[in-house]
Formats: sequence, C-alpha cells, structure tokens
Amino acid sequence: MIAATSNFFIFLPRNYNFVCLAIAKAISEKNNEVIILEKEDKIGQITSSRNSGVIHAGIYYQSHTLKSKFCVEGNQLLYAYAKKFNVPYINTKKLIVANDESQIEQVFEIKNKAELNGVENLEILDEKQIKILEPLIKSSGGLLVPSTGIIDQHTLMQSYLGEFENNGGMVSYSSEVKKIFSKNKKFEIVVEDKQHNQTAIICDYLINAAGIFSSDIANCIDGLDKKYVPITYLAKGNYFSLNKKLPINHLIYPIPEKISLGIHLTLEIDNSVKFGPDAEWVDDPYDYSVKERLKTKFYHSIKNYLPDIEESMLFPAYSGLRPINSKDDKTKRDFTISTVENHKIENLINLYGIESPGLTSSLAIAKYVTERL
Repeated sequence: MIAATSNFFIFLPRNYNFVCLAIAKAISEKNNEVIILEKEDKIGQITSSRNSGVIHAGIYYQSHTLKSKFCVEGNQLLYAYAKKFNVPYINTKKLIVANDESQIEQVFEIKNKAELNGVENLEILDEKQIKILEPLIKSSGGLLVPSTGIIDQHTLMQSYLGEFENNGGMVSYSSEVKKIFSKNKKFEIVVEDKQHNQTAIICDYLINAAGIFSSDIANCIDGLDKKYVPITYLAKGNYFSLNKKLPINHLIYPIPEKISLGIHLTLEIDNSVKFGPDAEWVDDPYDYSVKERLKTKFYHSIKNYLPDIEESMLFPAYSGLRPINSKDDKTKRDFTISTVENHKIENLINLYGIESPGLTSSLAIAKYVTERL
C-alpha cells in the first residue's frame, strides 16, 4: 500500500458536482494542496451532468434556512461569475402561472415568502399581462420573477474545474474510497484504483461533498457517530424534450407540488424547450432511464399551461437524481452542512441533501464552507 499526504481533501466518489468544484476552487485560491478524489475516470458522468441549468431566484424556500440564504446570495454571485468568466447565460425571467382562479391565493403566498427571503422586483400579473408576455401560455394570472435565468451548466463546470487546476489543485481519477480513519485531527483515507491497488492518503482537512453518495462516504468514516449521518433518499426527476422550438422567452412554472416544483417549461441556451422534472422516490442510484410511459402524465400536466401541445411532440430526454434527507413537503427541506459543532470531529465537514438549488447556491455554499476551515 502506497502512502501520500496533503493538506486538504475534497470528496466526490461518483463524479463532480457543482458544489464540490466550487468549494475546491475557493479553497485552492488560498491553498494549493487540494485534491479531489473522483471515482470515475472523467468529468460529468453522474448528477451534475444532468442538471437543468436554471439560475433560481430563491422564492420557494422557508425563510431563515440555508436554502433561502444561499440561493438568494448565490443567484447574484453566479450572474457575476458568468459575466466575468464568459460562461453563457440568459436572464430569461420566470413566470409562475395559476391554472385557475383557485390558485391565485397561492401566487400571493409565494410572492410574500419570496420577499421575506430577500427576492426583489417580483410582480403579480393578471391573465392579460401574461398573455402579452407569452401568447402561447394559458393562465388565470401569475407571478413574474425577474432574477431567474439559465446557464450553460457544462461550461460552468469546466470553468470551476479550470480555475481549480490553475490554482494548483489536483483531481485523482479512478479513486474509490474504501475506508476513512480519523485520528489526532488528521484523516487516513484508503482509496482503490481500477486495478484494485490501494493507497493510503493522510490529510489535515476532509470535506465530504459527494452529492447523492455523501451519506455513504460519511458511513465510511471510522469514529463518526452514525447518529450524525442522515438517511439519503433519492428523488428521480425525468425530463422530456420537444421536437420543435417554440416562440417562448420565459421559463414557465406551475404552482408547486408537494415534493417538486411541478413539471415546468425550461429553455436551453440554444432556446430549445424541455419539460420537467417530475418526482418519484427510487432506490437505484444508477438508473437514469426515462420511461416512455411517462409521456402521457407529462402531456396532461403541460397542457394545463400550454394548451396547443400534442402528446406526439414529446420525447424522452434525460433524468437526474436529487439527494433528499427528508420526505417532508419540499418547501420544508433544507441543506445540511455538518461541522465539528454537530459531529464533534475537528477539520471534517459533511454536506448532505444538496439538491436544488445546488447549482445556484454553489458559490455561496463554497464561501460558507471556507469560512469554517
């Protein structure tokens, strides 16, 4: 067994996510001995490669939660970053539309909650005003959210990675974590390559930002009391694409459902249209297939706000998995960032349940984590 040492370790056993890369980038600006452990042999294989690329405003989340704080702060940071580093983005804005008059009260509730979170310039619109903005959309009124947009998520990921590597950070590919030992404020991590060769690595700081596998990694840490490791549930979200482009300029969202934001209309940077995600609880972290049978469910949901759509126009696109630490109502769920104050192990930070709005929040989360090292 080979031994090596480093100051910092950022953990990601099943491919980069935006939060991992943002944290690694931020730390590498002050310390060039940062390593990302990556189980896969290349970038973009798992969850973040399936991100919708929406820059969220921060409107749905409970006030005074990490989600609301990081999303509102991260929204501004991400737009500024995209401008500075030439990452393609579009400030599309978003319309949250009511299907009928019975949902108008919920529109006002969403607006009030968003304003408590610090989201600005929201505007209640009636049916005619929405029709002027988006002639194809059917509604009884809704909410205009000016700070929502879309970003080229693949370019963003490469930009984060490029900055990290330019700062002297290193990625160790094909490095599967087998066991972690915590002793005397240091960590010994046993990793295994594709040929089953093992290496023991000693580091001073350990950050577990492994997305849907964060709980699995935490359970590998000898000395970490399992009562501090939440169960991670997997919520699968499927997307369908449209076989034609539409003259639509805003993202279109229905009133949120219990475990998701509902099947909404999202634009790509090239102005192509996709719909999703839905939400279903699953057990398999590797099944990203999109079932053709879901088309009818998507069609009936989309038709509520886009009446001219036909079921034959929809095609399976892709799916993604979100790590969820509670099956409660979506608006009540929060990110979990566990530090020594929680689990009693110095120099260890575990991140759990970093689902949406993880991409939007990534730079704000990175700032928060680095301040605690």
